[in-house]
Order: sequence, then structure tokens, then C-alpha cells
Amino acid sequence: MRRILVLAVIMLTALFLVTACNDDETDEGTLAVGLTDAASGDLQAVYVTIEEVQVHRGGENGEWLVAASPGKTYNLLELVNGVIERLGVSRLAAGSYTQMRLIIGDDADGETNILNQPHPYANYIIDSQGECHRLHVPSGDQTGIKLVHGFEIVKDLTTDLVLDFDVDRSVVRAGNSGKWLLKPTIRVIDTVENATVSGVVTDQTDAALPGVRVCAQVFDPDTDQVTIRTSTITDASGEYLMYLQPGTYTIVAYADGYSPACAGLTAELGQDYDASFVLPPADMQAITINVLLPQGAQDVIATVRFIMASPCDESSLIELKALNVSLTGVYEVPLPAGTYRVLATDGATTLPAQNIATGSAVTLDFTAG
Repeated sequence: MRRILVLAVIMLTALFLVTACNDDETDEGTLAVGLTDAASGDLQAVYVTIEEVQVHRGGENGEWLVAASPGKTYNLLELVNGVIERLGVSRLAAGSYTQMRLIIGDDADGETNILNQPHPYANYIIDSQGECHRLHVPSGDQTGIKLVHGFEIVKDLTTDLVLDFDVDRSVVRAGNSGKWLLKPTIRVIDTVENATVSGVVTDQTDAALPGVRVCAQVFDPDTDQVTIRTSTITDASGEYLMYLQPGTYTIVAYADGYSPACAGLTAELGQDYDASFVLPPADMQAITINVLLPQGAQDVIATVRFIMASPCDESSLIELKALNVSLTGVYEVPLPAGTYRVLATDGATTLPAQNIATGSAVTLDFTAG
């Protein structure tokens, strides 16, 4: 099984507790950078080669500095449920840093993949049939994926940051073309400010449910916007673990064939929380979406989100599923029977929200205007 067993929080602490060397002559601190993943249940492996992690120092004379140079090919699907891979540790001048930049490599490392074969590409997926498919990196990301996340380096202290790579939103299949795109969706987590939430997801017979997506979501009642803060999937035992920054969340568990379950949670610094769920079976139906993208457009990815009333708070909304589309075409999206708010954007154009019932069809036209 490619799923990794849940690690205790102490493993995270052991991974990142790097003691900064005392240096009375320089004002420096330490930055430790790690990598984790919000995984996908539809692929056997997702390999991404990370050449460098760069950080930008603030101020009038700001500059990009190399914080880590792993030069390594990582299987993101091995980094779930609290497993973190350290990318590097570096000494940096104390002060404010405004953003980070991830440099995706063009050459794989010399290791082998889960098939015990050399990496055929620097960035690729292995599908459920064991076939390897190259991941095409859009031209805009080839010079570095910018992550707008400010942080402070404090003299003689260690700042711990983790890059949370969301595979479900980052890996996009271009319809039936055979082409796969890497459009990274990455969140930056300050590990020293973490809480953890963990639990077990079962069905109504108390059988463990592997492959259930568990998300920490935030609903803004002023704008009706739902934001996914982090997510993971359950392992073979139905267990999961996520790291959360302090705040108020709705924890949502969902898998096709079941109705979603959720629970409200207010996370406080350094605390551990349990959120276990029982998923009842659901009558699954489909919404048909006809997506029209501009002809000749390259590297355009439309994201379609399916929003529903929260089953644990009737005044709130949750996101149940999201679909990334890079080709014009018709797509069937299975969902528990009901009515959903369908939101769609291609980054440049955001279409008006539409309320669509399962069993119906909707056209999402990004070509008008």
C-alpha cells in the first residue's frame, strides 16, 4: 500500500527542531523548509522534482535567496497524513521575508520509482494501470512558482515552514488528449503555530473507509465564500491526520458513494483534536457540465467547484468536490443527489454562480467576452 501510517506529532517536532548556532557577530536565524501533500486517491504516484526553494527578503533592496537546494524527485503520495519530507535547512539574515519561490527541476534524480524503474521524466504521474505520463509544467511556472507568504527570521531561532502540495488541485488531465498538466496549488504552513486534528472514518457497519478526502474548510458568511485550508485522505485503516493553524474550521469528510459528514472545530495553538466520522451511503447522481474554453488557449485551466449546504450547520456552506478542466468538452460529475452551487473560474474569468440539481446539465462558457 502506498499510504503511509499516521505519524505522531512528535515526529514532526523531531524532524524540524534544528538548533541555531549562536553567533554574536551576525544577526542570523535558521529556516527549515519541509514538504507534505494533500493527496489524490486516483493515482498510484505523483513525482515532482524540486530543484530549489527561494525566499524573497523585504525592504527596498529586496532580493531572492536560496533557502534549500534538494535537487530531488519526490513522490507526493508518500507524504500524506502528517508525513513531512525535509527539503533543507539554511541560515538567513534576521528580518522580514515577503514570499517564497519553488523551482521545479527538469532532470530527475538517480533514484527509482514505485515500479522499481528509473524515473522516465522529472515530473510525471503513474496512473492506476501502472502507466507513466509526463507532467507538463505551464510556461508561466517554469521560472518559479511564487508563494505569497510572509514570515520572520529571528536571530538565533528556527522558523519552520512546510509546503502543503494539493495534488487534487495541482494535477490536471487534459481530457482525452493523454496530456497531463502540473499547475501547483501550494499552501505554506507555519509549523510552530500548528494544532493537529486526527480521527477515523468508517461506514455505518463500523468498517474503516480508506481513500476518504478530509478537508479543513472556512466559510465566510459575508461573502458566501468557502476556502479549503488543508486536506488529506484516509489510509487503509480509515485514519487521517492534518496540521491546522489556529482558527475556526469545518472539518468535512467525503467519498463518492456516501453522504458527507462534518464537524465544527476551533483550533488553538499546540492542541490536538479528534474528529471521527461515520459516512452513510448516498444516492449518487450526476451533474453534466459542458465547458467551453477559448480556442487555441494554452495552459488555461478552469476550476469548477460544487458547493452545498453544510450538513452540520444549516447557515453555512461547504465545498464537496472540485474539478480541474483544461480542454473544451462535456464532463460527468457524480455527486450525492441534491442541489449544488456551481462556481467556475479559469483564473482570468469568473462565471456567475449557478444553482444546479443533480440529473441536470449546465454550460460553462469562458469564450464570451
